[in-house]
Amino acid sequence: MPLTDALKRRARELGFCAIGVTGAEPFREAETAAAGRTKEGLMDGLTWWSEARAHASAEPRRNTPDARSVIALAFPYPTADGEAPASQIPSPAGGGGQGGGPRGRIASYALGRDYHEVLLERMQPLLAMLREQGHRAKSYVDHGWMLDRAAAARAGIGWLGKNTNLLVPGTGSQVLLCEIVTSAELDHDEPIKKSCGGCDACLRVCPTGALVAPGVLDNRRCISFWTIEHRGSIPREMRPLIGDWIFGCDLCQEICPINAGARPSFPDAQAVEAFGPPIEARPGLEELLTLDDAAFRARFRESAVWRTRRAGLLRNVCVALGNVADRASVPALTAALEDPEPLVRGHAAWALGRLAGTAARAALERALSREADAEVRDECELALQECGPLAVPSAV
Repeated sequence: MPLTDALKRRARELGFCAIGVTGAEPFREAETAAAGRTKEGLMDGLTWWSEARAHASAEPRRNTPDARSVIALAFPYPTADGEAPASQIPSPAGGGGQGGGPRGRIASYALGRDYHEVLLERMQPLLAMLREQGHRAKSYVDHGWMLDRAAAARAGIGWLGKNTNLLVPGTGSQVLLCEIVTSAELDHDEPIKKSCGGCDACLRVCPTGALVAPGVLDNRRCISFWTIEHRGSIPREMRPLIGDWIFGCDLCQEICPINAGARPSFPDAQAVEAFGPPIEARPGLEELLTLDDAAFRARFRESAVWRTRRAGLLRNVCVALGNVADRASVPALTAALEDPEPLVRGHAAWALGRLAGTAARAALERALSREADAEVRDECELALQECGPLAVPSAV
C-alpha cells in the first residue's frame, strides 16, 4: 500500500475523523491575515502571541528544512452529553439546575483529559510509520508554532467558517487539530471548495460582538479569552455578557447548522477512550466556590480547566453567580469574600452587588470594614452603590 494511503487508514483506526496532506510551502495568505490582525490589536491580551510568531508559524520548514509534506489531522471530542451536539442539550433555566443551585457551563472541548496530551499520544503511531520509512517527522498541537487552521484548510479536511473554526464535512467544528511536518513526499489533497454561504448565525449569537466580521475574531471581546487566558480582573463592562460560562464558550458552535446536523463518522467509544472520564459539563457554582488549592488540583489537574488555576476559575464562578442572580447564593458569595485570593474576593463583591438585598449589603459592609486590598475595596464600594440605599421601614 502507498505510504499516503497507509497513513490515512491508520489515522482512521486511531480515531481521527479527517486527515489530509498538503505541501510544506509557507501559508502566505493566512500569514498576512494573522500578522495584520495582530498589528490591529485583535489579538491583544494573548501574551504568548506576537506578530513575529504569526510570521514564523506560517513556515512549516522552520524546524524541518527538508520537509516535503504537511499532514493535517482532526480528532473529534465528545460533546456535553457524549452523543448530541451541545445545542441539543437543554441549559439550566433561571436560578439553577437539579442537584443544588445554579450551574455554570464549561466548553465541551475541556470536559476530558487535556487535549494536548491526547493528540500527542494519538499521533505517535503515525510518526513511527514515517520514521520507520526513514523520513523525518515533527508533530504539532496548537501550542506549537503552526497556523493549524490554514494547514487543515489547504489539506482539504474542512473549510473555515465565519466563526473562525474549521468545519469538517459530516462532523462539524467540534474537532481538535494537529499536524505532522515530514520529509516524506506524500500525495497531496485539494482544498474543499465550500463556504458558509449566506448564514451568519454565529455572528448574531455572540453576546459580546467578538466576531467583528465573517472569519474575523476580536480576541479582546471573546468570552473564551476572558475566562481562560486572562489572569486579572475581568472588566466590569464584560462581566454581564459572560452569562454562566466559567471556562470557554460554545455559543458560536452550538448555533452552527453544520454542527446541529452533523453526526460523527467515528465510534463514540474512540473519543471517550481517548479523553477518559469527563468532568461535569454543568457543575454547581456554589460548590466550586468551596474548592481549596488541593481540591482544585485533584479535580482539574488532568483537564484543560487547569489552565485557569484556582483563582481564575473561582473568579469566573463569581461572575456566573452574579449573572444567574439567585439570592439563595448570597451565603456562598459571602464566604468567598474571605477567600485568600483578592481576585476571588473582588468578583464575589461584584456578584453580591448584582444580587443586592439586605443580606448582600450587610456582607459587603463587613468586608469593606476589614479589606486591605485597594482593588477589592473599590469592588466592595461599587457593589454597595449597585445595591442601592438601605430601605427604611415607614412609620406606622
